[in-house]
Amino acid sequence: MRQTVTKRVFTIPNFLSLIRLFLLPVFFVLLVQYENNVMAFIVLLVASLTDLVDGHIARATHSVSRLGQLLDPFVDRVFIVVGVIAIFVAERIPLWMLLLLLVRDGCMLILTIYQKRRFNRDFEVIFLGKLTTALVMAGFCSLVLWWPILPGAHVAESTLLPGWGADAAPLGYWLLYVGIMISWITAAIYLWRGLRPLSPAASAEAGVFSDASPSADRARPAGAKVLGDDGERG
Repeated sequence: MRQTVTKRVFTIPNFLSLIRLFLLPVFFVLLVQYENNVMAFIVLLVASLTDLVDGHIARATHSVSRLGQLLDPFVDRVFIVVGVIAIFVAERIPLWMLLLLLVRDGCMLILTIYQKRRFNRDFEVIFLGKLTTALVMAGFCSLVLWWPILPGAHVAESTLLPGWGADAAPLGYWLLYVGIMISWITAAIYLWRGLRPLSPAASAEAGVFSDASPSADRARPAGAKVLGDDGERG
């Protein structure tokens, strides 16, 4: 069953996305400036939970909106960027982790803009994308709280690979290893899907044709009425 998308702005999911966005500078200041691990963890945990529930609430309450479809992935990107920079500044992850996460999110931003301008198509988050965000956020929470601590793997002694040597390290490093790997697999899937134009039938189903465009007029049967979100004729 296809979910109805509205033009409503004031919805609970959109409100939760804004809360997540506003909590980011609070998290950054608590971790970097005040070095308050516990309070920074609590703020990051609350922000992460809003990301987990807003989509479920939107579908359950039939409040999926076009603003929410744009706002949620945007906030996810900002969330990861601010989070990884804060944790890097706090000297808890190596530079290569920072770069891989930032480059990946930069590519996703470019892809989002490209497919919107080229195909007039919104960015659609897939399950692996949400899984990536969940793993990365869980990894951040572990590294901020610096718990739970796991024994070292005794595989490779290197400051670039925390947890792989003899020293114990937080679980967060392992969550980030998996999250980064899945994030790049997801990026390849997004790239493959994002660069492919939709078929005419799929474009019409996805609502790619706008009501004001000549393409939409050609695709619409003669004499057909246009219905707005409120069900009134346009």
